[in-house]
Amino acid sequence: MNHTFPPGDVVFHLDAGAPQLVSVAEKERLLREGASYATMLTPEAEPVWQDAFDALLPQMASRTAGLVEQVTGQIAAHHARPVLISLARGGTPAGALIRRAAARRGQDWPHHSLSIMRAEGLDLVAYREVLAQHPDRDVVFVDGWTGKGSIRGALDRSVSGARLAVLSDPAGISTYAGTYQDVLIPHALLNATVCGLLSRTFLSGPGRHAAQIEQTLWLHDRTQMYLDAVSQAAPQPITPVPRPDAPFAATYALAAQYGVTDPHRIKPSVGEACRVLLRRAPRALLLREAGHLDTNHLEQHARNRRLPVHVHADLPYQACALIQ
Repeated sequence: MNHTFPPGDVVFHLDAGAPQLVSVAEKERLLREGASYATMLTPEAEPVWQDAFDALLPQMASRTAGLVEQVTGQIAAHHARPVLISLARGGTPAGALIRRAAARRGQDWPHHSLSIMRAEGLDLVAYREVLAQHPDRDVVFVDGWTGKGSIRGALDRSVSGARLAVLSDPAGISTYAGTYQDVLIPHALLNATVCGLLSRTFLSGPGRHAAQIEQTLWLHDRTQMYLDAVSQAAPQPITPVPRPDAPFAATYALAAQYGVTDPHRIKPSVGEACRVLLRRAPRALLLREAGHLDTNHLEQHARNRRLPVHVHADLPYQACALIQ
């Protein structure tokens, strides 16, 4: 698979495939009718927030580097010989950054990336391939951030006792976390163009997970630029905050004020709100604070699309997107 991650940063365990291509409107209709999200893909357009990414990365590289250092230190403190398994796509840049941070400490942590889907779970065929290559290492799964915990639930159903490391864990459900604050992880602003040009993963057959290369976007690719910018930045010290205790209930209560009670249509966290505004049919955006650096791109995008924006100072997350 001709991805654009630098050699040595990651080994992918994904088939090459050709999914059912649908528009956003078709996807929402099919999902309402009970179709699986895992069997379809919306063609990826040019990055909506590329200018925002390019502008924010210099401001956020040091903080992101601090999050990477924090979680790398936690893993190193508990595992002498870990192997990193990142969850494609949002976890893959995070895993590559953690692998680089470990290398700066003189430690060689293999990094593999495979697919997980909320309903289907982890690609267990790929998982067994990694275990066979590294039978004497501790597996640590890596993702970029948490929302309400759907992926953590899918991981736990697939692998008993799974360890999960993330850069931002506002849900409070990971094993290792750079922070429990809900912050913008820069690669949440982009999709394929910061993840080696890989598409979102999908099912290619019974038990097999696949991706395709978004060849039309190669001029917009920022994968190596992102990894280098964060890896070369001076890590910003991260102020510890307490692990949150089930922030979902208060978030669901706020969403219910706007007529949304289905948990599948409530997507809390900055990272998940980015995904909704880029890939789904959003209904409204909830913010803890207007004009915040981490969510200003969401706010402006929502207002430009005439989506309602509601500010709640008591929102447990920085942002939460509601789906139609």
